[in-house]
Amino acid sequence: MKKILTGILLCSLIICLLSGCQSKQFEVANYQGIIPEGATQSDYNQALFYRNDKQTGLADPFVLDNTAIDGYYYMYGTEGSLFCYRSKDLMDWEPVGNALDNYFFNEDGSRPEDLKASWQDIWAPEVVYDAEEELYYMFFSATPVEDTKVVAGNGVEEGTPTRQLMVATSQYPYKEFKVVNFKDAASCGEENLHTYSEAQFPHYFAKYLMLDPSEYIPFSVANGRLDAGVGYGGYTTAIDPHPYVDEDGTKYLLWVDNLDQDRICGVKMENWLKPDWSTAKALTYTHYYSVEDWQAAQAGASVPLVSYENETNHTNEGPVVLKHNGKYYLTFSVNDYWDSSYQLGQAVADNVLGPYRKLTEPEGGLLLSGGVAGSQDISGTGHHSFVPLGDKLYVVYHRHDSFIAAGTARNHAIDEIKWITVKDKDGNDLEVMYANGPTCTVQPKLEAFSPYKNIALEATVSGTDDAAYLNDDLLSLYKYGDVSFMEYIRETEITETTTFTFDFAQARTVRAVMVYNSKNENTCFRNVSKVEFVCLENGSEVIRCIQNIPFREEYFRANDFDGAVYYVVPGAAAHAEFDELNVKSVRITVEVPEGQEFVGISEIRILGQ
Repeated sequence: MKKILTGILLCSLIICLLSGCQSKQFEVANYQGIIPEGATQSDYNQALFYRNDKQTGLADPFVLDNTAIDGYYYMYGTEGSLFCYRSKDLMDWEPVGNALDNYFFNEDGSRPEDLKASWQDIWAPEVVYDAEEELYYMFFSATPVEDTKVVAGNGVEEGTPTRQLMVATSQYPYKEFKVVNFKDAASCGEENLHTYSEAQFPHYFAKYLMLDPSEYIPFSVANGRLDAGVGYGGYTTAIDPHPYVDEDGTKYLLWVDNLDQDRICGVKMENWLKPDWSTAKALTYTHYYSVEDWQAAQAGASVPLVSYENETNHTNEGPVVLKHNGKYYLTFSVNDYWDSSYQLGQAVADNVLGPYRKLTEPEGGLLLSGGVAGSQDISGTGHHSFVPLGDKLYVVYHRHDSFIAAGTARNHAIDEIKWITVKDKDGNDLEVMYANGPTCTVQPKLEAFSPYKNIALEATVSGTDDAAYLNDDLLSLYKYGDVSFMEYIRETEITETTTFTFDFAQARTVRAVMVYNSKNENTCFRNVSKVEFVCLENGSEVIRCIQNIPFREEYFRANDFDGAVYYVVPGAAAHAEFDELNVKSVRITVEVPEGQEFVGISEIRILGQ
């Protein structure tokens, strides 16, 4: 094991003076943690930082916070089966196994009927724990194996349904889930039995469908289904279930009705197995800002279309509801999941079941997008879930394994969500979500699981008139974001060598410093000239400094012929870590490269206590 030095370590006072440090200053050893012999620059100290490295291979990740019961977070997703991972810190995940063992076969080689019904296209599971019943409910969609015994005619339509909602229950979050049979009172409860006509729906799998076809099909047709299920056995497809519990304990279920044009729907639940169909509503329609706009368009009116939804695609999927300060925020994925333009949008309403209005781009309607960030490393940032941690909020989402290949191979990532106040389309204040992501760079370890936090937020910053952008906790990432919205997410700009001072009301323990680069290649810089720490040691003031903190070369793309930077990885930070210092203030000096007009600095984070 060894300490990897990233700068020139000057130990003597004489050398420090020659390098430009002032009298009574001492050099601090800047190292990148204790890492194995032979490790590369890409390694980092996991006691302080994390990075969104591929771990699970999960698409459509959903995280269940089960820490109050067993200390673990559980993550489920689309992986060919209902596979489960667990973690104690949301950063390091271990496989647990198949929560629903859909690979199980009977002794004679046949497949149990419930697993036959849920055998294929197992997508986007979400799990909710009911404390009163002490039971876990797993909602998911699947395509049943074709029922070859059913013959079309006499009211029975031909074809095999795809992507049907199902639900399974277990006493455990990670194993022994059993698909609910809605024609068996012992399985679902007498009050939850489905009443559909078995003459019309004689298929073996009908009894396992979460949404009673006699209720769901009329609802779907009334809300815009065009082909009445032709070719799908008369059934209506449904994917991406999202169980939600409001603050008053009322249960809701959202899902995507997506046979012909995706629309997000929602219903109030009497219990987790019984929808109150009188409350069922369509909440969004593809391309339209509101249900009202969609209705107007059906009547022939001209209405504006959502700018960040591809007009040739019909995707609104992966719904998630989040309540904040009395309003409900509906987040969802748009465009093709195999395409780089797959991304997250947000809508807002005063009630769980709407009416929702998708936010425009100037309002921050586009929540998470590798494409708008101009990333050459991340694409397909879509289907997601949220995890609150104290006063922090994180989004867990998937992205493509390969930025170039895109496609179906995906893995999960996690970044922080911030709340900011913007002006809505009518000029009123509105709180919206802003993602400090997507990132693939080294970031501070999640504060809930770290002994250190970003104390720069508590400091008074000086140096330039716009120095306040250095500790607003908002990373400037969206290179191609809406110009008016990006006015809320500013970088601090300098035209000459500048020193920024972070003053604390009282001395603080400091362990690391991170300086975030500009999102733009023409305003970026390659290193931080100097960081000085005004320390209190044995009752005396001592100044310690670090010279020349470089950004990792992997954070840049440069032309071979002249070395000019043409791309900066979004969220790139130059970071220095060191032994704990008792610090009263921190001074950070950044130079403007020769021949460059100015430099943009996105954020500065100081990790300490």
